Amino acid sequence: MGHVFARLAGHGLVLMPHWPYTFERPDAGSDVVVVTHWRPDGPATAIVDPSDARTVPGIVDVEPGPDHPYWVIETTGFKAVWPDGFSVESTMDPYCLAGEHDASISVQGPARIADPDVMIGEGQTVVARRTMGRGVQVLELAYEHEGEPWWHGVYLYPRQDGRVLVFTAQSREPGVAAARHGVEWMLGLV
Repeated sequence: MGHVFARLAGHGLVLMPHWPYTFERPDAGSDVVVVTHWRPDGPATAIVDPSDARTVPGIVDVEPGPDHPYWVIETTGFKAVWPDGFSVESTMDPYCLAGEHDASISVQGPARIADPDVMIGEGQTVVARRTMGRGVQVLELAYEHEGEPWWHGVYLYPRQDGRVLVFTAQSREPGVAAARHGVEWMLGLV
C-alpha cells in the first residue's frame, strides 16, 4: 500500500508511514520512533532516530521537516502533539492512540455539534461538565463494561468555522489519569 494521511513531524523530520502502521516510542520521553508496517506476511519494523534518520523503503519515508523538539501528529485537517505513553495506530481514520489499561484516544471531525449531550452513549453517566482553555467543552462520563468501571472523556475543540474536532478518550479505571492527561496534552491544555 501507499502512504496515509497521518504522519509525524518534528526534530527536523517528517515521518510518512506505509499503511497499516504503528508509531511507538521505545522508552518514555524518547525522541526515537519505532515504525511498524503491518504486512500480510508479518510486521516489518524500522527504528527512526532523529540524529541519524533515513528512509526505510516500504516502511517509512523520511523527509526534512519542522525543527521543534517534539513530535506532532499531522493530518490533512488538523495537527496534535503526540502524548507520551501512547502509540499511534492506523486502526481508525485518521488514527487512534493506544495506551496502557486499554486507554485510547481518537479524533473525529470537524463536525457541527449543537448539543454536546448527543455524545452521551447508552449506559453512560455524566460525572463532570466543564469548559477548559481555548473554549474546549468537556464531558466526562462513567460506565461499566464487562464488570469493570470505565471513564470516557469527550473534548469538543472549536474551530473558527463553527465546527468542532471531537477528541474522545477512554480507559479502564487504572488508566484514567494517563488518558485524561494524554488528550489534554494533545489539545495544549496541560
